[in-house]
Amino acid sequence: MNSILEKYKSLVEKYQSIENELSEIDIHEKRVILRKTFPILSAYKMNASAIKNGEKAFKLFGKLRDVQVQILKLEDLQLNAGLSDYLSMLKEKELQLKVKAQRFTKKKKVIFPKLNKKRKAENAKVLNKANKLLDKLELKIYSGFIDDPANIHKLRIKFKKFRYQVEMLSYIEKVEPRSLHKLKSYQDQLGEINDYEVLINGIEKYYSNKEWEEDPVIAVFEQEQNTLYETFIFNIETFVRDCRVTVQLNQIWV
Repeated sequence: MNSILEKYKSLVEKYQSIENELSEIDIHEKRVILRKTFPILSAYKMNASAIKNGEKAFKLFGKLRDVQVQILKLEDLQLNAGLSDYLSMLKEKELQLKVKAQRFTKKKKVIFPKLNKKRKAENAKVLNKANKLLDKLELKIYSGFIDDPANIHKLRIKFKKFRYQVEMLSYIEKVEPRSLHKLKSYQDQLGEINDYEVLINGIEKYYSNKEWEEDPVIAVFEQEQNTLYETFIFNIETFVRDCRVTVQLNQIWV
């Protein structure tokens, strides 16, 4: 069997095995699986909408995931009464979203389309798309787009598309494992920066219409986010080089 078809089959089976699970780990895993299927479908001339209820599930799980990540960060701290209110609100929201997700999974199962076994993804086209996605990523980076930490989320989305395209390429061509590991590490870094952005914005929005003396923990969050952001920006040339080397090495091996 084509290795892309094998991978697609394993992703679908994994999703189905955890479809009704709602832990933070499982919610994250379901969103990752959906993300990984998108470039595979594209190679078979289909888009994300070919997954019945897939886009709705992805958005719903995204909201739940954002809440769960904030809860995990706040529970690691010794909170005073101020942020404890926010944490309580998040936990209530998590319960509401879990109920909504449970109803969704019962009524609207995510159904993945079957791939045409006779059609084979063309290696050159898969690689070409990875290069195009990287070109767009570099264009954003060197246009000053990431001078604002608030734009890191948008950069992260573009990088995810590139990374999962490269991962799909690895199913059919030799891609250096170390390169794949580096790309995963960069995605984790960008994800951590974004997690702080979601948390800080959530706290500020929650207390915007309340009489409240700002909790010093927020300054800690902002400092930690800024440190992560500055570290990423400082190493931006290495980031771009590692991305470029990944696809260039593949072109040598093809």
